[in-house]
Amino acid sequence: MPDDEASALELEARVFARYLVGRVPPAEIVDRYRDANRALFTAPAPPAEAAVVRFVRRHPWSVSLLDAAVGIRRPGSLLRNKILVMAAILEASPTFAEEFLPPAPGVVSLVLRVVGLGTMAVGRAALGMLVYPAASRARA
Repeated sequence: MPDDEASALELEARVFARYLVGRVPPAEIVDRYRDANRALFTAPAPPAEAAVVRFVRRHPWSVSLLDAAVGIRRPGSLLRNKILVMAAILEASPTFAEEFLPPAPGVVSLVLRVVGLGTMAVGRAALGMLVYPAASRARA
């Protein structure tokens, strides 16, 4: 794997881990992410999908917006699949497994949380729909 590709995958691993669990992953998680990409994403990606991933690497603030947008527009897209790979790696790691198993909240807390998260998801999707056209045409 060329050094620039390895560096890009390391950056993706950090961006996606920060997005999913709020912190930078240790080196072994980055290595697993790089190895998983090498095994899973062997075919060349469509140019628009590759452009979205490059955009996210350059603009980490956009990952939540574009994840929401592609979740609606292109659920099987490269960005979405890469985020799911990182989520699976983190969830299977003892270091981050607890992040995926939060304690059970009370009924009121659960309702407020669902309403809040639903509102945020709709907002992110709407903003992501605005960012997506620019990201899909972005150059390397």
